[in-house]
Amino acid sequence: MRIISGKFKKQKLILPDPKITRPLRDYVKESLFNLLVHSPLLQFQFGKSSILDIFSGSGSFGIECLSRGASHVTFIENDKKSFEVLKNNIQNFSILNEGNLIFGDFLKIQLDFSLTKPNLIFLDPPFQFKFLRQVFEKLSENKKNLSDSIIMIHYEEGEKFNFSDYLDEILRKKYGRSIVLFGKIKN
Repeated sequence: MRIISGKFKKQKLILPDPKITRPLRDYVKESLFNLLVHSPLLQFQFGKSSILDIFSGSGSFGIECLSRGASHVTFIENDKKSFEVLKNNIQNFSILNEGNLIFGDFLKIQLDFSLTKPNLIFLDPPFQFKFLRQVFEKLSENKKNLSDSIIMIHYEEGEKFNFSDYLDEILRKKYGRSIVLFGKIKN
């Protein structure tokens, strides 16, 4: 896996065990970033943006955002082995000052969204949605500070979750078995 565009273009990432994480395939990642920037429904600007990458894995998504001009990424990872890979990638790309690495369960971490309002929140849960309801409840509790944030979820075909309970859907795209949904927290 590599960085697709920006200042780190073509640089390779270390990857965690594929049994633990579900990394975005390069062609899916490239399509997502094209959608973010060029879709009239999204028109996302990476310059000076703040990103929250929940279930970070290798950090591929967040590092790609930094490569394209994001000013800050908060990486959250709960798996020890994946977190070590994430730390190594952050060190290898020399972006310690542009990222905040948090080891732990997103549901138990206290984040002050009034101070760090992310422009984009990326969710790529590993294989099952067993805690996704609680993740969306936590995000919904902070909807005042997250109302302008784009929420982006990557999941596999066949995984069932009623996103419409928590999100106003903006766009949904399918890439083989991968599905990506863009939305905003319901008011």
